[in-house]
Amino acid sequence: MNLKEFLIKSRRRVLAYWYKAIRKSIKIDGNKVLFFTFQGKYTCNPKYICRRLHELSPDVKCVWVTVDGDRAGFPEYAETVEFGSPDYYRALYSAKVLVDNSFNFVKQPFKKKKGQYYIETMHGSLGIKRIDASSNPNAKRNRIGGRCGEISDYIISNSDFETDVYKSSFWEKTPVLMYGHARNDILINGRDDSPDGNNNLSARVRDFYGLPHDAKLALYAPTFAREASKEFEEFDAGLLRDCLAERFGGEWFILKRLHPRDARNRKVSACDDFILDGNLYTDIQELMVAIDFAVTDYSSWIFDYVVTKKPGMIYAPDLEEYQNSTGFYYPITATPFPLATDNSSVRELIGGFDMDKYIEDVGQFLEGKGCVDDGMASQRAAETVLNLINDRLPEM
Repeated sequence: MNLKEFLIKSRRRVLAYWYKAIRKSIKIDGNKVLFFTFQGKYTCNPKYICRRLHELSPDVKCVWVTVDGDRAGFPEYAETVEFGSPDYYRALYSAKVLVDNSFNFVKQPFKKKKGQYYIETMHGSLGIKRIDASSNPNAKRNRIGGRCGEISDYIISNSDFETDVYKSSFWEKTPVLMYGHARNDILINGRDDSPDGNNNLSARVRDFYGLPHDAKLALYAPTFAREASKEFEEFDAGLLRDCLAERFGGEWFILKRLHPRDARNRKVSACDDFILDGNLYTDIQELMVAIDFAVTDYSSWIFDYVVTKKPGMIYAPDLEEYQNSTGFYYPITATPFPLATDNSSVRELIGGFDMDKYIEDVGQFLEGKGCVDDGMASQRAAETVLNLINDRLPEM
């Protein structure tokens, strides 16, 4: 950490303690909702809840937290406050409802006021990676997670499996709202039919990257980078393109998208003209609607994508080491996705990709996890926010 970063973090911490001390003097605005994603962007579950909330009740004040003050991508009706600023802390203690996607509000000193409601939505679903404290050696992260569990009034789940994950990690006593995930509505419906949306997301994404509308797209988006004890074979995007063209036909382009944690520090290396920077497009859910094939290692986004029933695979060359260090809730071989542990197996798996069997496996997987995503989750969540604004608690 350099001197500038140290001073910024120190100032934020001082402000956090100051506003925590004077929080009772800040009046709650009964019509204000504060949204916060770990990406610092207009995305994930909070985005889709916010949009539906605005449709249902345009007079509700929707305030969003940014990490850098950048308003790009936010709708005109949304106010923005920069994380760690005085405006942020005033919004934090004046909002009636707080909507989170990764225990963001409790990363600094914060004490929820009487009359405020905290809804946790998280950013994964059906994900294989363990999140409980016993599987993660990061004591600070676990303290923050525990604090989030303590003050969350509700947490939203999309499946029996996910509810069990919450109950066995940080939200043992938190009421669970089995609504489905708002961000998955467009994956279920195959379109974005909101007033500020775009029904033809396939064309929208291709126009964004300057591609013909008949171009085929694959998304390669691994989880965050970590230090491994040995080097593993990097994913061959050129091989993927060739294999997909042989199996499915058409001209293919590869969207390579880094985890947000990694994207802040480095850029996608696009030495070939068929490799596109997937991080330039803010909303990965819209990318999932537009793409024709998916590849990741262990990232949870592919367990959102699975509801589209479009083809995908897992490329995990460090499977044994990752499993031993992080741990899984269920065997990776129990997913519907073919598993490659090196590039040499990619051609074989894609060449022999059986769509009929894959769709059957997807159905069994979703049924086995008790998934309830049905394209109406944002409606349920937005209605709950409106009820909480009026102190009407959801039925459990």
